[in-house]
Amino acid sequence: MLSPSNEDRICAMFDSFCKTVSRNFVRNLNRAEGNRDKHFSDEPVDYLLETLGRRDEYPSESFVLYVGGSSCAVESETLYKALLSLPERQRNVLLLDFWGDLSDREISEKMEVTPRTVYNLRQRAFSKIRESYEKRGRDP
Repeated sequence: MLSPSNEDRICAMFDSFCKTVSRNFVRNLNRAEGNRDKHFSDEPVDYLLETLGRRDEYPSESFVLYVGGSSCAVESETLYKALLSLPERQRNVLLLDFWGDLSDREISEKMEVTPRTVYNLRQRAFSKIRESYEKRGRDP
């Protein structure tokens, strides 16, 4: 059997050894984390996803309207129905304006009307779409 002084000394040595091992283990973890952060970053992955990745778009996910030989994809069914409820000239003005990105003068030349008529058609179309949305909000 060990004497009490030797036993205390051995316990103190074991305690010191455990503390040293724990401290070194934490230092190694911190060093490894620092190296990982230094050599590895999420930025390249995010950058690649932003530049090379793209959302798949399927024709069945949007509704298509045609004006002037070009197609206009509408993702909202409510907006699609509201656009269909408009008279053709009002719908064409909105499609050429927002999807075709044409000015009032270009739209007026294309539709053979005055720019003021284009403005009036757009305002009437907005009013009807607003009414359509309000009606849809009231109906369950």
